Amino acid sequence: MARATFTTKLSLDRWAQLIGVHPLHFNGVTVADIAPATGCSVPWLQHSWQDFNRVSREDVAEAIQQAEESIERYLGYRLMPAWETDEWRPTTRPFRPEFINLSSTDIRGFPQAVRADWGYLISGGIVGKTLIEAASAIVWSDADGDGYDETGTLSAATTVTDPCEIALYYPGESGADEWEIRPITVSIAAGVVTITFRRELAVLPGLMEALNAGGVDGLDDPSFLDEADIYRKFNDPQTQVSFLWEPFASGCACENGGCNDCAYQTQTGCLLIRGDPRQGLLSFKPADWDADAEEFDPTSWSISRQPDITRLYYYAGFRDKRKGCPENQMSPLWEQAVVAYSASLLQRSLCECDIPHSRAELWQADLAFSSGAGELSSYGISPGDLDNPFGTRRGAVYAWKRVMREARGEAVLA
Repeated sequence: MARATFTTKLSLDRWAQLIGVHPLHFNGVTVADIAPATGCSVPWLQHSWQDFNRVSREDVAEAIQQAEESIERYLGYRLMPAWETDEWRPTTRPFRPEFINLSSTDIRGFPQAVRADWGYLISGGIVGKTLIEAASAIVWSDADGDGYDETGTLSAATTVTDPCEIALYYPGESGADEWEIRPITVSIAAGVVTITFRRELAVLPGLMEALNAGGVDGLDDPSFLDEADIYRKFNDPQTQVSFLWEPFASGCACENGGCNDCAYQTQTGCLLIRGDPRQGLLSFKPADWDADAEEFDPTSWSISRQPDITRLYYYAGFRDKRKGCPENQMSPLWEQAVVAYSASLLQRSLCECDIPHSRAELWQADLAFSSGAGELSSYGISPGDLDNPFGTRRGAVYAWKRVMREARGEAVLA
């Protein structure tokens, strides 16, 4: 699998597909007569220190992560749904500072609301992962009869009904995000989940991390996984918001018993999206989670005044609802922007030989250049396009113009 210590929303293999790198070579795999290592078609390595003249998968992952975070910061929303954890937001205070809101409601009598940092809200909650089957056996097969067993298949009994909640991981890694195998194809029928994925996504970790790493023979079965862990990855709604009250300066005056003068008084609750999910408004109430019914039961405030701070836990991000699993797939609109910007951040060509990689070279061209300095090209571009926070390379300019068209408004203006 094209994996890295830098976790990214856009999978590395999808990046390679869009930039035009051979999928086997990108994962360090070669197959004689099908994908031989010739010319610039050499196996990619995991780290730049394994061959300092070449771009590594870790280099690409770092560039993708930087591109995604920069784009999201100016958009005001995540490019794909993600879980936001322990986000502190102060509650709205009365206009006159000497007043205290005792009911924690707004002027209309509805629960108060806070604005989350990220838009396109989906639900309150935290990431949940439950193991469906550990060390599930992989069956390799050659679907197209070319001699390369390109397809891995796993199956397991499950009570999960949503294929979009199924995730596959390297065995023994406790479902850590950096060890997720993607992309995968999932189907569920009669209580059995079936997963298929490509062989080059399952290279043994030791071969990727070796000091003398080189190409892996795609026909050598011991070089690939023979089992993987199947998980359910889902939004767990039981943790949504914690309310914090600062103690009075005059000393401990808790209404529900003893307390620590130097600690917040706390209570749990639930969140409700208010209005347009894109705007990030969440109303809040005190509530207790009922594990049996899997729902919140209403309760009263433990402190008879508005909480000072809310600690938010929620699931939010842009979903392209044309996709089969919009929570797991980035919109093509943003895929291309991430690819362009991340390619522009790479400091070396993808190919160490004299043949340039056309798509990467395209995005790496510096549009601020006009003439001279040994260059043969000149560019006509407006100063406004060049004066952007992403940079002057073509991929950076392309991504910034896309952000300006799609931003949430106040995020760019800020």
